[in-house]
Amino acid sequence: MCGIWAIFGSDEDVSHQYSSCLQIAHRGPDAFRIENVNHFKNCCFGFHRLAIVGDHFGMQPMRVKSLPHLWLCYNGEIYNYKTTQKQFDFKYLTESDGESILH
Repeated sequence: MCGIWAIFGSDEDVSHQYSSCLQIAHRGPDAFRIENVNHFKNCCFGFHRLAIVGDHFGMQPMRVKSLPHLWLCYNGEIYNYKTTQKQFDFKYLTESDGESILH
């Protein structure tokens, strides 16, 4: 299981809280990323990736240029993402199954 961490609207400076995100590093030893959400005060996502499916395309928090205000952090696998893409004519920008959730 991947490690998902988030802070929303904290009164404390988020940079001081990053250390808490490192406490779940064992949940995803393959990659790590923290992203600030620019449109909200003191809001950020952290993600420790356990790479089971895909390569760097599955890295999160995921964003796509066509949907700039949406962020995605999830743990799981979307088995019907190709079927969903065809059914709704989604224009995927990545090879990640999770992009179907954003659309």
